[in-house]
Amino acid sequence: MKQVHPIVAVIMSTYNGARFLVEQIESVLAQSDVQVRLYVRDDGSTDETLQILEGFEREGRLTLERGENMGVVPSFIRALSMVPSDIEFIALCDQDDVWHRDKLTRAVRELSKRGQDVPLLYCSEYMFCDSDMQPLGRSHLNRIGVNFETLLYETMVSGNTTVINRRLAELAIAAGSEGVYGHDWWLGLIAAGLGELIFDDFISLDYRRTGGTVSPTGASPVTLLLYRVRKFLAGGDLVKITGQLQRYYQCFGGDLPEERRRLIERFLQGGRLRKALAPVRLRQKPLEEVALRVLFLAGAI
Repeated sequence: MKQVHPIVAVIMSTYNGARFLVEQIESVLAQSDVQVRLYVRDDGSTDETLQILEGFEREGRLTLERGENMGVVPSFIRALSMVPSDIEFIALCDQDDVWHRDKLTRAVRELSKRGQDVPLLYCSEYMFCDSDMQPLGRSHLNRIGVNFETLLYETMVSGNTTVINRRLAELAIAAGSEGVYGHDWWLGLIAAGLGELIFDDFISLDYRRTGGTVSPTGASPVTLLLYRVRKFLAGGDLVKITGQLQRYYQCFGGDLPEERRRLIERFLQGGRLRKALAPVRLRQKPLEEVALRVLFLAGAI
């Protein structure tokens, strides 16, 4: 008797990604032991991205929505709504990585062990590669645990490794993209607060670092810390992160367990000292934890 493989929807938001797009799509469609349904929303590309996507569309290998430029967060939330409601598992996908063949099989196996009546999110590690896909070293996103507390002011949920269940998709679609700083971060917060976040110490893909994605990751701790502090203070990121917490509290605060609700209220409504002395670990790295507490005391957050 022929084995029936589970169906997994894969959503992708593209924008001027023609250079590496074919390799990414082929790796998605080559996943083992699952039936892949690929849904792509183009976010107003001006290069050859649409022509590439239309070629796959004509072959019946993906479903395409041609959209105006909305930005990555609203585009991904919109792409979520493209998936038929009878598909239980949904994976997020970038436009320039290469997936390992067992990426989705492993994620679905872990998600299927849980009840589907609560929001679930699976995520994992990846291999850093250069633009030619030569390995540079693996990620170490999860050092002390990825949970509700450690997601408030830092995300270790990498969207390109993420697979979610239908319940989480429904909550994210209903909440919309207003006030959301990062779509993968947002999904992680919903799952960690109201359901379960599963972090797998497994390298599921090759993550291509190109001009737009290169950061000081892998540099010395002090160099990386200074980069992030400058980015937060100069770029207004702290305001956006606080805004995301405010939106999260507005959408889901009433459904959170009391201890989690009170913790968010502490950071949104408490004074500088009360925030700085919160008895929870918030960042993965000790130096960054100290820097965050200093920012609380300085009133920057």
